[in-house]
Order: sequence, then structure tokens, then C-alpha cells
Amino acid sequence: MVAASSTVVFARMAPNITTLSVLIFPMSEQFGWSRTLISGSVSSGAIASLFFSPVVGWSIDRFGARPVLVISVLCLGLAMISLAWATLPITFYLAYSVGRVVFHTSAPIGSSTVASRWFIKKRGRAIGVIFLFGAFGGIVFTMLASLIVESYGLKTTWIVIGLLVLIVAVAPPLLLVAERPEDLVLILMGRFQDLEIQKN
Repeated sequence: MVAASSTVVFARMAPNITTLSVLIFPMSEQFGWSRTLISGSVSSGAIASLFFSPVVGWSIDRFGARPVLVISVLCLGLAMISLAWATLPITFYLAYSVGRVVFHTSAPIGSSTVASRWFIKKRGRAIGVIFLFGAFGGIVFTMLASLIVESYGLKTTWIVIGLLVLIVAVAPPLLLVAERPEDLVLILMGRFQDLEIQKN
């Protein structure tokens, strides 16, 4: 559970401010946008998160953390890839805001929910380890953006970032996350009963 949640928290750093700060000058030169306009996308994402945060919480209670995490990572990866073709301010704001909503809401809320359900005595330690990968992700995505944009340009940079999100963070929550320990027990009991039936 810690490993699966850690990959999501790692991936949520794709639209981090430090990543954008590396790309803000190339974007300004290529599209002729002011730095104020580009950095305003961070605020638009924060405003959108105000409205989506309660929805994310309700969705986790209603459907579980696993589907919310998987859908969030898919949206994040596709949003990052779509930035490669965001040549208008409105399309850039929309795509980047999707990433920032995941950054602020579903990724941290979902990951913390999974950890809190699985750990009691060492809950704080588990959550601390999970969010350690967030710091690692911030470093990786910033360095990756810096290296790629210089050699291959903005379009390739956004595509690589988005693909990394999808490759690293879709499968773990999809395959490894069980909502609660009792859910895993029920699954194992069901398989054990199936084996007993087959033997008889």
C-alpha cells in the first residue's frame, strides 16, 4: 500500500511549481506570453481545487480511494501530454489546472486515506514515507524538464513528463491498493473457499 501510494505522490509533482519555473522562459519565448500570464495558471489550479476538493472527498467515501487514484493519475498524465499542444492561453490554463487539481486534491487525499486505513500504530511514519516520494518527484521532474527542454524543446518535454506519470503511477494503485485490510482478508478467504470447492 505504501509503495502504490508513493508512486501517486511521486507523479503528482509533475505540475509542480519548480517544473513550471524551468519551462516558463522557453514558453514565454516560444508563444510570446508574459511570465505573469504563465504563472497565473498556478492560481487557476488552486481556485479549481477549492471546488473539487469536497468532490474528491465524497468520491473516495462513495467509490473508494483506488478508483479515484487511478482516474486521477490517468487525468494527470493525459493533461501533461496535452500541454504539448496547448498553444493558446486558455488551453494551457485548462490542461495545467487539471494537473494542479490532482496535485492539491485527489493524490494527497487518496494516498493519505489509504495509509490511514492500513496503519494504526505507525500511521504517521507510513504517511511520512509516502510523501517523501513527493519531494523526490519534485527533484526528478524539475531535472527532467531542464534536461529535455534544452535539447528537444517544449513539446517533447511535456510528452515525456506525461508518459512518465502514466508509466510509473497507473499500475501500482490499480493492482496493489486494497481499500482496507479486511477487504484483502475477504479476497483471500474467497480464494481459499474456491480451492476447497475444487478439491471436493
